Amino acid sequence: MIYGLIICAGKQSRFKSDIPKALMQINGTSLLERNIKAMTPYCDEIYTVCSTENQHHFKTPNKIVINSGKGSGDAVLKALEKLHIAPDDSCFIMWGDSLQNSTIFAVLKKNYHGVSLIPCTYEENPYVQIIPMKKDKVLVRFSKFGEPISAGFHDLSIFYCNAIELLEKLKEFQHKILDLDENYVHKHNNEMEFLDVFNETDLRANILDLKYYKAFSFNTLEQFQKLVDEENF
Repeated sequence: MIYGLIICAGKQSRFKSDIPKALMQINGTSLLERNIKAMTPYCDEIYTVCSTENQHHFKTPNKIVINSGKGSGDAVLKALEKLHIAPDDSCFIMWGDSLQNSTIFAVLKKNYHGVSLIPCTYEENPYVQIIPMKKDKVLVRFSKFGEPISAGFHDLSIFYCNAIELLEKLKEFQHKILDLDENYVHKHNNEMEFLDVFNETDLRANILDLKYYKAFSFNTLEQFQKLVDEENF
């Protein structure tokens, strides 16, 4: 089985809109509808992952409702726990505040060999930097936590993983955060950031450099409108 999870459970405190970012419209069609259409030829099942607070906005038939608020990694973990995953199953994980086209799904499937893939582009000043360390291992640095960022790879808001391995490593990460062992201190304020699973566990992963793929993701209403204007949809 190949699953597609579109994560739309965030509180979006910086986004000043009454509707979730995933439901923003471009020429009468929401980002969510566009992403589901692009993802459909490459997945057996696609789920919208939303929260108990915003679920009333989402009318999609396949919906996973979770209690949010503990971080993007926690949202992905809770969604995976609701699926009946087999050892060889894989999954696309993508953020609802991004727009992907079918090309990236085809490229990820072609290059996937059981190890998580992080499609990236090279940027002079990435918001998040993905650093290849060695075969099947990456390091992630976050500018929002004041970590040193240099020119390098930035993720494209989508990931392709072995579903069982990802689930197990997210559980391991969660256990470390919740464990009362005073010897463990999570440097990101015990927020379960999804990308931190690559730092906090030995989850296997490689960067896939997509030099000519343009990312479409945003945090604010102004950024969304700017991207729409630039793309001239």
